[in-house]
Amino acid sequence: MFIKPLVQEKGILHFTLIDPDKQTPQKAAEVAARAEACGSDGIMIGGSTAGYDDTNKTTEAIKQNCTLPTILFPSNAEGISEQADYIFWMMLMNSQDRRFLVGEQMKAAPYVKKLGIKTIPMGYIVVSTSARPTTVESVGDVDRILPEDMDKVVAYALTAQYYGMECIYLEAGSGADLPIPPKMVNVTKNILEIPVIVGGGIRDPEAARKTVLAGADVVVTGTISEKDLGMFEKIVLAVKG
Repeated sequence: MFIKPLVQEKGILHFTLIDPDKQTPQKAAEVAARAEACGSDGIMIGGSTAGYDDTNKTTEAIKQNCTLPTILFPSNAEGISEQADYIFWMMLMNSQDRRFLVGEQMKAAPYVKKLGIKTIPMGYIVVSTSARPTTVESVGDVDRILPEDMDKVVAYALTAQYYGMECIYLEAGSGADLPIPPKMVNVTKNILEIPVIVGGGIRDPEAARKTVLAGADVVVTGTISEKDLGMFEKIVLAVKG
């Protein structure tokens, strides 16, 4: 167990997502150090196309410049690194492709065991909040969940909980037009007994605070940490405040 005890200890959490494909390892390390200084609680490392070399070099650089827990957020079996503290052992619940339900996990499992990376079982649910599909929607071949599809998201979330997942992650995707609707966060939170992580499309303190008030246990931001440090700090304060 990792997420639930951390939430119980620290309250609402903020995680910073760093995509190894979007900057050099040195730049990623700088972003992680700034995130720690701003009050973020953990560094997620991964992206829709990140491979082993970039993930490993990025994780190593981050570990050298930041004391926060590092959590791998892989899209496939290549997105792992022995440098990381944890890995989200996740199933893309609404994928229609076996690869993202169990296939990539089977490839990675022996290496995760060998490397001794601690696993955090997670049900990953992608919600479509953009006019055009985000990268994760396209790559993951998802069964689309629209912002008004409350029954569908609840069904997927409960399935994850009944499988024994430690948490669920409601994700709008990198570069999403809009964040997950607060009502959807609230409905999902109220039906579950496990922590709810929410990310994607959160670009300002108001959106972050609405997500927290709706019931999110962890708020994830990524792109904004690279583009606007001042706004990123305000978002972290909104989450933690």
